[in-house]
Amino acid sequence: MKRTTVVGALLALAAGYGIYQWITPYPPKQDLTQQEETVVETFLTAMQTRCVGRYLIDIPAAFAVESSHRAKDDNMTAFINDHPIRTQRIYHPAFEQKIRRREAQLNGEKTVDPLDMPFLKRTLPLPAGMDGVIFERNEDNSVPDAARILEAHLYTNGVAVEVEVEAENGTASRYDKDRQQLPEVYRNSVPLKMAELVELLKRIKGRNETDIPDRPGFCLRDAFIADGEYPRREEIVLHYTAPEYPNIVLSFDTDNFTREKDSLLERGAEINLQVAASEGNTLQKGARHINGLYGEEWLVEGNGVNYPIQRVHRFVLNVNEKTGGEKNPVLSILFRQEPLPDEQLPPKEAIAAWERITSTLRLRPGAFK
Repeated sequence: MKRTTVVGALLALAAGYGIYQWITPYPPKQDLTQQEETVVETFLTAMQTRCVGRYLIDIPAAFAVESSHRAKDDNMTAFINDHPIRTQRIYHPAFEQKIRRREAQLNGEKTVDPLDMPFLKRTLPLPAGMDGVIFERNEDNSVPDAARILEAHLYTNGVAVEVEVEAENGTASRYDKDRQQLPEVYRNSVPLKMAELVELLKRIKGRNETDIPDRPGFCLRDAFIADGEYPRREEIVLHYTAPEYPNIVLSFDTDNFTREKDSLLERGAEINLQVAASEGNTLQKGARHINGLYGEEWLVEGNGVNYPIQRVHRFVLNVNEKTGGEKNPVLSILFRQEPLPDEQLPPKEAIAAWERITSTLRLRPGAFK
């Protein structure tokens, strides 16, 4: 065969493959047997809409943030303007007991330098109409007491909320020389930070997980933070688990300030090296267009990192990765299944369930002003 003929054939083949890729829908349709479809339907029984940050997504009702020991204390990590926030659904008597115990604990703390005592500076009730207190305390036992923490405890609609804000109070006379050299460190920011904290607390309301807010704001587990007058940095990581499916963790990570230079698929060379290092293989990858959102996903099977080494599924979908910002929150969804094989949800069924769950992702109506 002549060289020109070979080249022409290769070009035609490449063009044909390109056209095939262009016209072939992604994600590819999963051809399931009736038995496989039954497994998927069982897994997706009683789908419920959950609010994650500014997004909504439908997941199986069995999955909850606190439903498994696997997530432990890391089932929710949230920050507003870099202030850590924790939530817990408890009865009011338990909340009151929690406050008493915490106050006693703080009163019992001893500092390395006696000049930094007392560790707990004061306890302030929240304003009228609010249930809770703010502890103004030292940041740590071993640092000067000019470094303070405003530790707020709020009870709202059956939910205990904790917020910590860093502050400074270096007005004591023993800090006079330090204040001359570092006035920004040895200042008194407590009144300003206290006002900001109370303003934030007023916008936090407890809610049931299936209650979907209709006003601008940000969803946490069991709580909602309504938007205030000014924009803020917000981020949350949630891990959903279900006792019925102990091998599966469904995680969400969203914030309104991250913006990557390259996307998931653009990092393909790096990811392929990681997949190879885990003796894994790519099940599928591609761009997703979901309810007006653009995302990219990569589905992998490979060795896990825990000992003893076990096979795992790791499915990732990233949304707004290169366009993240105040009105375009970046979101990463991770489906992790280990160890494999998992007879409850085999590979084909796991991929089908993943695609159906992620296809429900959308921005919450009214999430922004």
